[in-house]
Amino acid sequence: GTLQKFVDDVFVAILNTKNPPPIAVRFFFDFLDDLSEKHGIDDPETVHIWKTNSLPLRFWVNILKNPQFVFDVQVTDSMDAVLSVIAQTFIDSCTTSEHKVGRDSPVNKLLYAREIPRYKQLVERYYSDIHSAASGCYQEMNSTLTELSG
Repeated sequence: GTLQKFVDDVFVAILNTKNPPPIAVRFFFDFLDDLSEKHGIDDPETVHIWKTNSLPLRFWVNILKNPQFVFDVQVTDSMDAVLSVIAQTFIDSCTTSEHKVGRDSPVNKLLYAREIPRYKQLVERYYSDIHSAASGCYQEMNSTLTELSG
C-alpha cells in the first residue's frame, strides 16, 4: 500500500547493522548474553526476550508510537491510530512466537500479517549481527566512557 515502503524503510533503518551498532547496544546485549551463560540459561528464546524487552519494546516502540518525543509534530487522532498499528506490527515482529491470524483476528493484525515473517527475520539478523560484533566491546566501552568523562 501507500505506507508500506515507509514502514519497511523505518523497520530496516531501526534494525540495520550495516554500520556498527552503538557501543552501548553491543555492550548491553553482550552483557545479557554473558548473564544467560553465567546462570546456565540455555534457551535462546529467553535471551531474545530480554533483548526485545530492553531495546525494541522500551525504546523503539515508544518512538514509533510517540514521534512528538523526538520531532516537533502534532499527532492527530487518526495519525495516532496509524502509529499504533505500526508500533504493534513492530512488537509482533520482535516476538519469537508464530504469528497466527484468522478470520477473528483484529484488523490491525491482518494489515501486516504477510510482512511480519520478513520483519521477524530482520530482528533475528539484527540480534545475530550484534552478537557477532560484540566481542571486545567491554574494552571499547571502558575506553569510550573514559574518553567521555575525561
